[in-house]
Amino acid sequence: MSPASNRWRVAWQSRWAFVPVLLMSGTVVGAAIAVTVAVSERGALAAEPDYYRRGAAYDDWKRQVAANGALRWVVTPEVVPARVGTGARLELSVADKHGIALEGAAVRAEVVPIVDADARCAVTLQESSPGIYAADVPLRIGGQWEIRATVEWKGRTWSDRMRRSVTFRAAPKMARQP
Repeated sequence: MSPASNRWRVAWQSRWAFVPVLLMSGTVVGAAIAVTVAVSERGALAAEPDYYRRGAAYDDWKRQVAANGALRWVVTPEVVPARVGTGARLELSVADKHGIALEGAAVRAEVVPIVDADARCAVTLQESSPGIYAADVPLRIGGQWEIRATVEWKGRTWSDRMRRSVTFRAAPKMARQP
């Protein structure tokens, strides 16, 4: 038997020694592919601005939650199609615990589409009718939106987060004329 064929025979007999090496190599390659795909998606690395400051102010947030409970204001968001443009219109109805509309409040909101958190948008809402505050939001991203609203009225502040599901319908197709 030639030395070359003898080497192949020895390699064939010890083939099981390569199985752990192949399994570990496959695991490393699979993990590298999974991380590459996850990170390459737009918005996959979206970070919360001032995350450390917000974490350090946890006690302030708990106090604000308690103040919201004491005020018992009812703030209801609604996302409707924008009157002009391609975005949406955010409308917040603000009422006290008795259902009486709060007029003349300063209302701000930050809209965060969950699917693309880098596309967040801060808006100042204007009073369109008593207790209804509205602003156009230049976003057209469907899915879950987080609305972080702050209402200031007569020295009192209400601030909270709400989630709403937003869908954008396709524009109706025009019928073709014969």
